[in-house]
Amino acid sequence: MALSLKESRSVADMAELLYDFLPGSGDPKWKGHLSFKTVAEKVGVSDFWQPGSKIPMITALIERTLEFRRGRFEPLILEIVRAGLVYRQKQGNPFKPEEIDRLNGLILEIGFKFPDLWDPDFKALLRDDGTTRAEEHVERAIIEEKLKETERSRRSQELEKLKKEFFLLHDELNRQKAGLLLEKILNRLFYLHDLNPREPFRVEGEQIDGSFELDHEIYLLEAKWTSEPCSEADLLIFRGKIEGKSKYTRGVFISINGISKGANTAITKGKQAVFFIADGYDLTMILEDNISLVDFLRLRQRLLADEGNVLVPFNELRF
Repeated sequence: MALSLKESRSVADMAELLYDFLPGSGDPKWKGHLSFKTVAEKVGVSDFWQPGSKIPMITALIERTLEFRRGRFEPLILEIVRAGLVYRQKQGNPFKPEEIDRLNGLILEIGFKFPDLWDPDFKALLRDDGTTRAEEHVERAIIEEKLKETERSRRSQELEKLKKEFFLLHDELNRQKAGLLLEKILNRLFYLHDLNPREPFRVEGEQIDGSFELDHEIYLLEAKWTSEPCSEADLLIFRGKIEGKSKYTRGVFISINGISKGANTAITKGKQAVFFIADGYDLTMILEDNISLVDFLRLRQRLLADEGNVLVPFNELRF
């Protein structure tokens, strides 16, 4: 397709702009040499590059690409810029942001816009030399590490606070009150780990002790602090709550004093496991920061999915 007069004028201006981006052809014996010829070969328009005066040949290369292989125009320009970055840097004459701005304007006149050349991060790189950018990266990394250390310290302090509150609940004579306070501790623990917790709520007559979100999956929470290990009936009720929701809903059953042997056997038979169980020792290990809550939950969910294990002693976990 023949170019319009406007396009031809823009191509002529573009050829003048690109003149200093790369040499024309260079000596074929040079290995790794960058030139308009090697770029044309790389993007599949080598037949449009013929030896001769440089400006006319750059003009002809762009015109013929637009006329006969218009789909290769963007790869051609981007590769000229990419190779030019290396060549000009070696020449001690790195690109200036104004050159890319002018190139973008000429490309727009022809009816194209290449996102890579409009990338603000790319243009920002052209404004600073390598040493300045390296110093900025190091400074940014130091700041990020300090922020992470501050967050780790804050989380550690909050875990210690939650652990003390949890241990005090062992001496609470009103066990119903202890259960309610445990729910609040768990909610704060999930919040501390950015698991988007929800406080206890009721659904169609069911009491749900809470829920949280892990890896875009929703988990219902049940928390029990009874004097004896929980029975099969407690687990069946919780399973019913989960199965009554979405097929994607999962659950975590926290029983501070664990579950009975009979319950562990019964809950894994007949139906697919949709939740796993944690006990007081698991919770203590998490509060003492021996394992992060997120890592613990992911590990237990993996064991549930891989092996169907709803109950795994902490000392048997592999992390």
